[in-house]
Amino acid sequence: AWVKLGSCNVDSDCGDRQLCRQSYCYEQRLLIYSHFNGIYEEWDRHHGRPRYVERNKEDGSPFLETVPAEIIYCENLESWVFRHPNIRTSLDELEENACSWLLKSPQTESFDLIELGESFWNVWVGQIEREYPIFVGCNDCYDNAGCNHHGICNSELQRCECYDSHFGIHCEFQRPCEVIRSEKDRNTTMHLLHDDEDDWAHFVEVYGRPKYISENMSGIPHGVMRLAEPDTDDKYYGVTYNDTALTEAKKLTPHRHHEDKFFEDDDFFQIHLDKPNFKELLMNYTFVLKYTGRRWYGQIKSLGVTSLSFNEAEFHGFWSRTFSGVGVDDNSTVIVSEPTAASSPVGIDFFEMRRRNKAFENGIYDYDYSPFGVLIPLTGYKGSGYFHCN
Repeated sequence: AWVKLGSCNVDSDCGDRQLCRQSYCYEQRLLIYSHFNGIYEEWDRHHGRPRYVERNKEDGSPFLETVPAEIIYCENLESWVFRHPNIRTSLDELEENACSWLLKSPQTESFDLIELGESFWNVWVGQIEREYPIFVGCNDCYDNAGCNHHGICNSELQRCECYDSHFGIHCEFQRPCEVIRSEKDRNTTMHLLHDDEDDWAHFVEVYGRPKYISENMSGIPHGVMRLAEPDTDDKYYGVTYNDTALTEAKKLTPHRHHEDKFFEDDDFFQIHLDKPNFKELLMNYTFVLKYTGRRWYGQIKSLGVTSLSFNEAEFHGFWSRTFSGVGVDDNSTVIVSEPTAASSPVGIDFFEMRRRNKAFENGIYDYDYSPFGVLIPLTGYKGSGYFHCN
């Protein structure tokens, strides 16, 4: 989809891979719909029906700076639609989807969006795809049972106030582990990022999930990756197949990263280590593990990630460019989880990402893969989980 950015007069006023149209810069970006998961609040009426507006990913309060998405009823289509004022399906107004829809419900005359709570909508992915499952539910509580008896329902706010042992919209999650470790290396640990100013959960939340960090890391984070340690010249790796039983006979001898036969050869760091800014970042950084609506992302970030420096109230997986699929800003994402609604990364399968960044699609490798590229499993057995409580 096309994303509206800053103002412009000509194309040269915009950045790389951007176009100037109708006095605004537009960038074609991978539209990951799960980045828009979360709370939507009835705000006003649109053609006599409720208009639901996206709320922030911390506690469901209104965004102060981020422009929210919305769900409205489109009379021309006789359907409920999901849309965003800064996202377009085409730069040609004549080809733009009616009501600028990105998701469209089956035709209905219902005034109640919840009646379509579990249904299949049309989705825009550069073309129309059908039978996309959508879930919409009510977040209000009316008694303590609505808080799973792990908290008290505030009848005035119709919101659960959870006991210290639980968190979540309906207090459905147990308090997360303070420290987690990777399956590969017990010495690679990450700790819960606390937030003493949060009266509800006392830890930083994004998309209703905790955030973990490991500070003052340097070099390639082998402790959270599948590959073995490199040899001294940093051009050779001991690579293994994704077999469940890795015997010596099945191991590959160390070899260079120019074999199209093996996806493991296309190493993330081999591509980017010649970039000065990336090399400087690897000298001292923070590794961050955070939820983005449907997947956990493991990312390399600059030092200074704290509850005060991270603006959780304005964080948004899409607008914060967590993974855009088009630019070098994606270089910070090293690992990604399977799709999940779990309360923490513990027990969830993770993958190392390869051949996913179209900024390098003109190189020696093929980039015609899924939006996340080639996903290399980090564990030998599906369901075994990569992170565990320490």
